[in-house]
Order: sequence, then structure tokens, then C-alpha cells
Amino acid sequence: MTTFKHSILSLAIGLFSAMCIGGCAAEAAGIDEGTTADAVSESGNAKKSDYGYEMKDLRLVSGEAVPAADAVTPDGRVAPEEVLRQANAKIPALRACYAEALKKEPGLSGKVIVRMHVEANGAVSSSRVSGGSIGDAALGTCLAKELGSITLPAATKGVLEVIVPIELDPADLTKSAPAGA
Repeated sequence: MTTFKHSILSLAIGLFSAMCIGGCAAEAAGIDEGTTADAVSESGNAKKSDYGYEMKDLRLVSGEAVPAADAVTPDGRVAPEEVLRQANAKIPALRACYAEALKKEPGLSGKVIVRMHVEANGAVSSSRVSGGSIGDAALGTCLAKELGSITLPAATKGVLEVIVPIELDPADLTKSAPAGA
């Protein structure tokens, strides 16, 4: 009986460890994994996503290292680290959008939340502003367009919903851009 209890305990510890390891890289990347997410396409048709991620605030000078991970997880999802890598690659273009908006309104700051709907083949089918504290429509359109141009790897898990909050501060444009920007 004692051996059976130890086997159950070992199994429970192993499962807990596997769940923690699977989620720790995403947590280190600042991404909150969701199991499902609702989306609305550009045409207004409601779509249901198979899974989703809400990223931490993206700063235009972040250049943070992204934890190493495969682009697609063993269960067929696009890895959250891959989403973060792709978003970070767009920082130079996002900086250009923001710099243009600052020419019209110096001191413009706050947050813009971009929601992207990614099809199973990795193509972004919609990218739109879904909230935030900045009312500059042209800036929001530019940011959503740039993030919507990413291409993620195909995933067997299905459709992905990604929420990207972008924190905008004029001081960030005076700081050096991340490597490669």
C-alpha cells in the first residue's frame, strides 16, 4: 500500500512539475495564456478562438530577451514566446507610427490595446484597436496595421486570439531602440 501511495504522489508531483514548466516560460515572457477567447472580425462577424494570449504591456524600447522556446508547442499551439518575438520585431515600425502621431500632438501618451485574430495557418485575419486611453484613431490604425502584418507559424490547435497592450510614452522614443531597430 505504501508503494501505491508513493506512486500516486510521484505521479501528482510529475504532473504539477510538467504544468509549471509549460507555463513558466510564458509567465517569464509576461504572457497570460487563455484557453479560449472571443473575437470580432473586421466585418463584425463574431468568431470563436480556440485559445488566446494576453501579453504584458509592450514598450517601444523594451528589447527584452524572449525566453527560448519552439515556435509551436507540443500540443499544437503557437508558443507565446513566438508571439512575443514577432511583436518585438515590429517595434521599429510601431515607433515610427508613434513618432508620426507625436508630430501632431506632442506629449501624447497612454495605452493602445490591439486585438489580433490569427488563423490556424498563422496569418492574421484581423487586427484592430480594442481599447486603451489614447483617442488618436490614426495612431491606433497604424499600430494595428503593423502588428497585423506579422505571420506566425501554422498551428494544429486552431485559431488564436492575441491581445497586445502597447504603452506609449514620448520619453521612450528618446531612448535607443532595441537591437536591430
